[in-house]
Amino acid sequence: SILKKMVSGGKAAYEDVEGLTVSLGVIYALMLPTALNLQNVGFDDGVQSKNFMLMLCTQPDFRSYVVETMTDPSTGDVGTYAPEAFDWNLTLGRGRVLNTKTILESDSSVWKWDGGHPEALYKCGEVKEIAATARAVYEHFPKWRSDAFALMNPKVPLWSDHLSAMTSFGMCIFMSGLLGSLEIYISLCLSSGREDESGKGLERWNSLGFPLLCLNLLFLMGAIMVLMFANDAYSESQDPFFLRSGRMGSYPKIALVGVMLPIKLPFIIGSILAQLRSCRSVLDNNGTSEEIEESQAEVATVDC
Repeated sequence: SILKKMVSGGKAAYEDVEGLTVSLGVIYALMLPTALNLQNVGFDDGVQSKNFMLMLCTQPDFRSYVVETMTDPSTGDVGTYAPEAFDWNLTLGRGRVLNTKTILESDSSVWKWDGGHPEALYKCGEVKEIAATARAVYEHFPKWRSDAFALMNPKVPLWSDHLSAMTSFGMCIFMSGLLGSLEIYISLCLSSGREDESGKGLERWNSLGFPLLCLNLLFLMGAIMVLMFANDAYSESQDPFFLRSGRMGSYPKIALVGVMLPIKLPFIIGSILAQLRSCRSVLDNNGTSEEIEESQAEVATVDC
């Protein structure tokens, strides 16, 4: 097995360690551009619309600010930068009308998430009246006014901050892991592991280098998970309908639970079982070798 070869050293073991190091570096290099791109696009209009909705869900002062801005002609920018009255009644066909102003001015019986965190967007957005109100008002509310409100209230939770946190952590882990793989590879190349035919040099390097490789692999798996959740949050920001079936009813969540986990679990369990069987085989072989040596010793004693 690879672990046995690493313990004993030798050319084959050096190639195994080198291959693992290079493979980790290549995967890091392939994933890093995705993390960088996701970080750079995390402030587009879709994300800003979720910022607007999140402030409505968690900030009563912002809801009052929206109503005041949209009803006061003296602001000069009612509607789309024009002093025209905004129609609060949203017609939905067949005589159905949603009064968005009434929703915005409702009490805690409707707005149950005042002062909440970004995760409050999920429960809040499941309320169809709130989702429709946010979508209708966002098209007409001046964006610079919502930006100014957020700037004047630094503690207000924003979806862009929530997304930026995940993409930033993911990008930094990928960058650190890539540099770590390069440093491990340089260390391996400068070691005596390739030239030392006895395998002692590689064995000494493996005592520290191989745990670092395992740690770098764990970082890679963690970074991929962070990137997956960040991509999920960004995809949700681009879709105004993602909460119609609830947080776990969207296709990204269905795919995560119904596709990714069932595919991933057999690989995890199979890899662990394969390693355990390999270790057991090594122990059995060692035990057999010891028994043979003892038998030979007994035969030699009898002969004497």
